[in-house]
Amino acid sequence: MKKLTITLCLLTGLLATLPAAETTATPKSPPPKTDTVVWAGLDYSMVRMIGPGEFSNPETIFPGMLDAWNNLFLQERIMFVEKQLKKNVVIDIGGVTKANKAATSKQIVDSAGPDDTIEKSHITAPDIAKAVKSYKMENKSGLGVVFIVDRLIKQEKKGQGAVYVVYFDIASREVLFSQRKVSNATGFGFRNYWFRVIKDAEGTLSKYQ
Repeated sequence: MKKLTITLCLLTGLLATLPAAETTATPKSPPPKTDTVVWAGLDYSMVRMIGPGEFSNPETIFPGMLDAWNNLFLQERIMFVEKQLKKNVVIDIGGVTKANKAATSKQIVDSAGPDDTIEKSHITAPDIAKAVKSYKMENKSGLGVVFIVDRLIKQEKKGQGAVYVVYFDIASREVLFSQRKVSNATGFGFRNYWFRVIKDAEGTLSKYQ
């Protein structure tokens, strides 16, 4: 009995040290029956970029690189989203594009503190709800989906990113589902390296169906 107790304690301690790759919010409402999803874009307005020297060209990142990542998604990933969801995807990223223009170099953290880890998030459920309500969209109803980028971290040559995949009702702006996805950054060049985090987040889309 003592051996079993010790084993359980060790296992509990080990699990506590593992990084939380995904955090899921329980869906508030069932997904509406629709053949169409409205893609609202990649929202970097609350992103925190962490890593000494990794984000050293803020004049290129804000908003140029944010626009580049959004455009790259439209060019290369929308077709895969349609196949994964088996739905038509309508593009409506004007609201997120405007929100991204408010992002600044102040969101870059050169010297990481104890809270600047991939396991933690500075974005709360109310923050997500507020962001969703702020988007000015051409579509006034339907099922919307947005990727809210939480943090991009480069430490000891390893890059990781966290993204919230968010479904919402466009008419009411109620957040229907939100899940935080953590993945590794890979690829050649700054743009492609951090875009990998976005590509991996696509795998979470089908979890709300």
